[in-house]
Amino acid sequence: MLQVVIVLLLVVSAVVAQVLQVRRDSTQEARNRSVAVAETFANAPGTVAALHSPDPTAILQPRAEAARKASKVDFIVVLNTDGIRYTHPKPDRIGKKFVGDIAPALAGHVVTEELTGTIGPLVQAVVPVRGTGGAVVGLVSAGVTKANVGGTADQQLPLLLTAAAAALLLATGGTALVSRRLQHQTHGLGPHEMTRMYEHHDAVLHAVREGVIIVSGEGRLLLANDEARQLLDLPENAEGLLVQDLGLDADMTALLASARVATDEVHRVGDRLLAVNQRPTDLKGGPPGSVTTLRDSTELRALSGRAEVARERLNMLYDAGVGIGTSLDVTRTAEELAELAVPASRTSSRSTSTTRS
Repeated sequence: MLQVVIVLLLVVSAVVAQVLQVRRDSTQEARNRSVAVAETFANAPGTVAALHSPDPTAILQPRAEAARKASKVDFIVVLNTDGIRYTHPKPDRIGKKFVGDIAPALAGHVVTEELTGTIGPLVQAVVPVRGTGGAVVGLVSAGVTKANVGGTADQQLPLLLTAAAAALLLATGGTALVSRRLQHQTHGLGPHEMTRMYEHHDAVLHAVREGVIIVSGEGRLLLANDEARQLLDLPENAEGLLVQDLGLDADMTALLASARVATDEVHRVGDRLLAVNQRPTDLKGGPPGSVTTLRDSTELRALSGRAEVARERLNMLYDAGVGIGTSLDVTRTAEELAELAVPASRTSSRSTSTTRS
């Protein structure tokens, strides 16, 4: 659920950022289109002559409306140098003062701005109309209302939402598949269970008196507990090294690298005799690793040797003194019979006296 929430937040953030970007691009596109339409109309043949005619509105109003509809802008307004409108989509606004900054245009510059005009919030451009000799004889303004700018962005919103929903669906499905695979690989154990199991296993590995070594299928040392490090005299950075780089004897190195089965094999490592047990690990098709246990049998074998010597000496003593031992056994048997006879005679005497009485 946490992953789904994170993905959802990312998708929502991406959609919001994309919508803002679309609106920004739409506004910029409206600015560019307004400038292009205004400059085209300002430079159109007959515009300058119409401005100098007795009735500019009669000539320019039809042309402005036709150009507005063809260019898909919301208004094209022609002004004199005082800012009085000659044309407007709403005829009742003709002859009134233009809303906007015309000073840069009167100075011969193109100006774009966002403001609230007589037809609502809009984006507009104002360009100069130059007459003979380059003098500014009038102005042309063209623009698009914010409603239409937002409408352009809103037209792309369904596509954005569809893409966002598809991304969320794919991300959620991918997260579910990953979670399912993780649960399969961890045998259904959650984070707390895995942490507890790791703590228990780590405590056991460091508490046992036998050395434990785990080698990967590539022949690298994955784990060695404290006892194994002491028995094999491993370096501090041993984990991750190849078995051949651990500095062990050739026989021990070959055994660890082979991952073969070994049961109570004795190997000399330094001045120690180690009893080694090894079993391969099944990696389902990959190169098998191994788990190896080590037990120091040096003292045990020394005691076994001493016991064997003592047994041989006892056998020699027995063989040398077998006659004496036999005589002692016979004498002991006679004495035991005599001791048994005395109580029997006493019992017999008592029985005779009783009969007589």
